[in-house]
Amino acid sequence: MLECGDLILRYLERLGVEFVFGVPGGSIEPFYNALARSERRGGIRVVTARHETGAAFMADGYARESGRLGVCCATAGPGATNLLTGVAAAYADNTPMLVISAQTSLNRFGQGALQESSCTSINTTDMFASCTRYNTLVSHPEQLLPKLLHAIGHAMGHQPGPVHLSIPLDVMRHRVPEETLHTSLNAFLANEVLPAPGTLQSLVRHFEGVRRATIVLGEGAVSAVPQLIRLAELKGWTLVTTPRAKGVIDSFHPLYRGVFGFAGHRSASDALKPENAERIIVVGAALDEVSTAGWDPDGIVSERLIHISRNPAHLTRATMARFAVFGEPHLIVDQLLDALGQDAQAARPRRVGSNDGLPAIIDERFRDGCYATTGPVKPQALMTYFSQACPDMTRALFDSGNSFLWGIHHWNVRRPEALAPDKNLFHIGIGFAPMGWAIGASVGVAMAAKGAPVLCVTGDGSYLMSGQELTTALQECQNLVMVVLNDASLGMVRHGQALGGAEPIANRLPTVDYAKLAEALGVRSFRINNMEELYALDLPDIFQHPGPCLLDVRIDADEVPPMGARMKVLTATE
Repeated sequence: MLECGDLILRYLERLGVEFVFGVPGGSIEPFYNALARSERRGGIRVVTARHETGAAFMADGYARESGRLGVCCATAGPGATNLLTGVAAAYADNTPMLVISAQTSLNRFGQGALQESSCTSINTTDMFASCTRYNTLVSHPEQLLPKLLHAIGHAMGHQPGPVHLSIPLDVMRHRVPEETLHTSLNAFLANEVLPAPGTLQSLVRHFEGVRRATIVLGEGAVSAVPQLIRLAELKGWTLVTTPRAKGVIDSFHPLYRGVFGFAGHRSASDALKPENAERIIVVGAALDEVSTAGWDPDGIVSERLIHISRNPAHLTRATMARFAVFGEPHLIVDQLLDALGQDAQAARPRRVGSNDGLPAIIDERFRDGCYATTGPVKPQALMTYFSQACPDMTRALFDSGNSFLWGIHHWNVRRPEALAPDKNLFHIGIGFAPMGWAIGASVGVAMAAKGAPVLCVTGDGSYLMSGQELTTALQECQNLVMVVLNDASLGMVRHGQALGGAEPIANRLPTVDYAKLAEALGVRSFRINNMEELYALDLPDIFQHPGPCLLDVRIDADEVPPMGARMKVLTATE
């Protein structure tokens, strides 16, 4: 016989899950007992976060890096409510995640038990309803297996995201026969969809006579990146990415025109103009504010749009599109290659280069600052240097605020030949955009990356919210370098207030020595005041040194990040 907690873990093992991220407590104790048994037999083990939101961020990062289901758990009451922000972030970014929260015993529902969060109290199951793909209370042991399988199916389906099982203490403790382990998972995992032949023929006809086109790669294009690049090279079409998909193509590819949307590049906007793109082929993008530059009608959202995605929610926003196709991108693009490759112009793509070592996509107004060496560290110089100096295969995560603004525009992606084509080295949590996301997510990425270097770029405001999760990386001895952009302010708020003509209020933070703070936590650290001190660091040694390292970088607070598209939405101005 097995307890229900053991049953859950055995099914997760069959999906390749290696870790559960969480914080223990009284009502979740039976699940932790099952985790202890799992660890002893070499199965799934627990990673202890410092806050439940951090646990959800870690599960998010683990899912992104591993391609598997991320799993997090929390006890009843405040444990469950603390998860909510991280779960909402995964929902907004379509990250597959299983969320397990506890309840007090069923026979104590409605009696005011400690941390009660039942339907007659602080109803946590209701709270998760709007930020999960599937959400249920397991009120009887017999419900557990079918509800677990339904949850897995929703989490990893064509519209992936977090799912939530709320399990009372006595249900989790209940024993079930081992025969329940033998149910097949095949019916609950998403299958690849290929559109009908007539749909594909119609799609091909939309490219008849088209000489100029731009392919926009979204995060959902990851399975089709090699084919899309090949199609662009055969036809001489240009390539653009959304902010979330920035890492799927090398920044120096001759046909790449940069990021369109939030903090993007002017060259990407130019590549989408009617005179440069008779058709815009968008693959796997959400068509939200972030990926459309605030729904700019001169960009993606036009009648020239051809939209391909395996996520039906993406296509519901493509009402203006000339044609939309639901299906697996790599299967569809294979068909396009077969049909369109026959009449390829075979012209070698014109290289878009520069003599300063930067990709040509970097906007002119920022280029001079990319190699600035005097005064406080300029963020664009920091991004430029780190993207050159970090080891190959470095996974880079950028937190909400100025961090992801500078990262989207200035992080230069270099994709080694040995890297799997479906691996993204650049990560942002930009759908819900919670501060501190990258701190927890970088721990989850590091747990899945098996020693590959991980870089987390965060702001001082985010670090003051969630920096304690660095001690989880220390406890797990993870290869993680955390860079704190220290300007003693909520930088994106401060610059946004100035650009939008708002009152300059509530944006200041105390001057903190984050290097000393990290040292007090037992983490190796360095304080960086200028570029000379940054150049003097032995980065290869830092990345090879066991355990995490923190760099407290004093940045130039007056450098304005590329936030024009965001300000246009906030101020409703042209």
